[in-house]
Amino acid sequence: MSSAHRRALLPLYLPSLLLGIPAQASLILLPLYVLELGGSPAAAAAVVGWRGVGMMAMDIPAGMLAARFSVKFVMAGAGLLISAAFLAYAFTDAITGFYLIAFVSGCGGSTFLLGRMAYISANFAGAERGRVIAMIAGSLRAGALLGPLAGGALALLVGYPITFLLGALMVVTGVLCIGVTARHEMPSQAALKWHAIPRLAHTHRRVFASAGVAAISFMLMRAARTVLIPLFGVGLGLDAASIGLLVSIGALVDVALFYPAGMLMDRHGRRSTAVPSAILFTLVLASMALVDSYAGLLAISIAFGLANGLSTGIIMTLGTDLAPPAQRGEFLGLWRLLTDFGGAAGPMVVSSVVLLAPLTVAALSVSALGAMGSFVVYRYVEETLPS
Repeated sequence: MSSAHRRALLPLYLPSLLLGIPAQASLILLPLYVLELGGSPAAAAAVVGWRGVGMMAMDIPAGMLAARFSVKFVMAGAGLLISAAFLAYAFTDAITGFYLIAFVSGCGGSTFLLGRMAYISANFAGAERGRVIAMIAGSLRAGALLGPLAGGALALLVGYPITFLLGALMVVTGVLCIGVTARHEMPSQAALKWHAIPRLAHTHRRVFASAGVAAISFMLMRAARTVLIPLFGVGLGLDAASIGLLVSIGALVDVALFYPAGMLMDRHGRRSTAVPSAILFTLVLASMALVDSYAGLLAISIAFGLANGLSTGIIMTLGTDLAPPAQRGEFLGLWRLLTDFGGAAGPMVVSSVVLLAPLTVAALSVSALGAMGSFVVYRYVEETLPS
């Protein structure tokens, strides 16, 4: 094991897995639970979207927290907030309550991700980040493999509330791991004031208008896929366990590609994975309009696994590559704001479209947006691999 991986194993890799399994499980459990409680498909998609809104709302404050306090405390505090949200899911049966809890969970998720990015940027050299981030993304993909499978099975066996309680316990275990093993270091840069945020955005406007738009596109397509697959599955008459298995099979393909993608980024540049994965995402989303069977949905899930695996770590890697050392936390806060806008927009687009049209139209709408983002990736995103 290389020095970088040894340094990242306990403070980054293991907590990412422990938080990632329940987080990935919740992406299918939340919309399915809302449907079981009598909510509409639009409401089910909106719950996932409100999690994205919470992430977006907390991005800049999270960047300021990372600039003012120890990143170790920022990550641990965020994990505790996420665990509290899982506890609330377990004791709530009002659909409107799920919107608020999902928002709070998103705030915690945003803060944790920002803290983790700041920790990587401060503790790992540019030539190490692609592999480290790929391993973290790999742990998330392991969570995407295990979470839906275990979550769907548990929901069928013991019910949704107990499943969410077990998720809270797993998140707390990850927080304890961070508290014991992460380095405690105060940030060297001065915290940025609110009024300076527009100036920072203006200074880096070319980066946000190119790489930032590309990141929005990736997140929009990824987030929409997590909502569309369960909703298509329900439309085909599948139960939670069957949908979880289907998602996990796609995640298995995803997991197989995470480290090769990191090596490609470190050896051949970030564009070597960004361009083909963006195009593949767009084509798979468009193909969802043709799905009318379990086999077809399984093929779509596997194809999404290919696209997602090929794009492993691209958003985090671009962000850490581009972050200026003197304003790392605040830049990453703005970066997360853009990416989380995409994460919130995907489910919200699906929710809005299915109020008026079939799911196939929602999939085609997201594909059209993804096509525009893919053009930006191909034409305007410059290489950021340090020479």
